[in-house]
Amino acid sequence: MVLTADARSPTWEYDSLHPRLKLSDDRLVVSCNWRRIFYPCGPQRFDKLWQVLSRDAFLSGSHYWEVDLLHAGTGWWIGAAYPSIGRKGDSETCRLGWNRASWCLKKFDFEYWAFHRGERIPILVEDDPDRIGIFLDYEAGILSFYNVTDGMAHLHTFRCKFTEPVYPALRLWEGSIGICKLT
Repeated sequence: MVLTADARSPTWEYDSLHPRLKLSDDRLVVSCNWRRIFYPCGPQRFDKLWQVLSRDAFLSGSHYWEVDLLHAGTGWWIGAAYPSIGRKGDSETCRLGWNRASWCLKKFDFEYWAFHRGERIPILVEDDPDRIGIFLDYEAGILSFYNVTDGMAHLHTFRCKFTEPVYPALRLWEGSIGICKLT
């Protein structure tokens, strides 16, 4: 059971935003932009993969946030990453879910997978979720995903020992993904 005290509304970090993504003024919604935006270059910015990390890092405790996927299109990745995830290039060290520094739930067309270290686990989803809840318990080493469109249906749980700050993360190909305002 997720407690209200765990609810968060993390915002996205401008400095990590890929140049084909744009932020809403409140930093809650990330949208694809087919024209490249000329953001200042920097070490935190993803330069090849259409990814972004949150401004908010979780280093202890329990945290819960929800992601609105209603306008996300046919391909997206949502999850969490360490700040050590690669930012330059498109190798496995940079790809969300393909390394030791990130975990994600991925959708492409009508298929869903959980990814960590490049290992993928298929997930059976009966109805495409419009909203997914993500629960992190840092000390317990739990990162769980739930379909919260109607109720709270468990999708997948990663179990590990977290060793760095954990940031909400996403990648998308089209459309937009938003953090739901819970706080």
